[in-house]
Amino acid sequence: MNLSREVIEDALSLLGQLLDATKSRSYGLVVCGGSALLAKRIVTRVTHDVDLIALRDLDGEMFDAYPLPHELKEAAEAVAAELDLESDWLNSAAAFHLPGLHALPPFFWQDLDSRRYGERLSVSYLGRSGQILLKFYAALNRAEARDLDDLQALGPNEQETIATLHWIFAHVPILSYRHQLSTLLTHLGHDLLIDRYKV
Repeated sequence: MNLSREVIEDALSLLGQLLDATKSRSYGLVVCGGSALLAKRIVTRVTHDVDLIALRDLDGEMFDAYPLPHELKEAAEAVAAELDLESDWLNSAAAFHLPGLHALPPFFWQDLDSRRYGERLSVSYLGRSGQILLKFYAALNRAEARDLDDLQALGPNEQETIATLHWIFAHVPILSYRHQLSTLLTHLGHDLLIDRYKV
């Protein structure tokens, strides 16, 4: 099932209610990808799931989201049954593919947009800088039109593009679609950067 912004809000609200009802521990989710772009009204398209990049404690410390804690996974599955969603609508696989949370640059965590869903659930939507990095990373690793569409919606400027690509090339040795970078930069209006990154 494709998820709209309204469906995502309903699912997270119900998840918060279930965690409160069972008096579970508190959870802080850091959400990235299409659902975060939807929440921040950067795009209007639907998405397949709610991608988690990290878990966050009350002090703001980030922890691996993969695999999901059992209690949280069970509550998410109950939400799926109630709202007729896919069982993995809350998905932490995005966190599995990155080099590691502590390797990410400081700018990745800037401008988190945090919202509460009950007493035991807070959701922080990844900000612009982090989304730009993830979308560049995705566009250089797979051939999916939505990555370019999302990057165009984010509209990274030259400084943001250089900082992002500097980190990616320093930390990700294998990029399956590295050869598409020139086309990507052209679509984003950064033709002047192409020579800088020629192999």
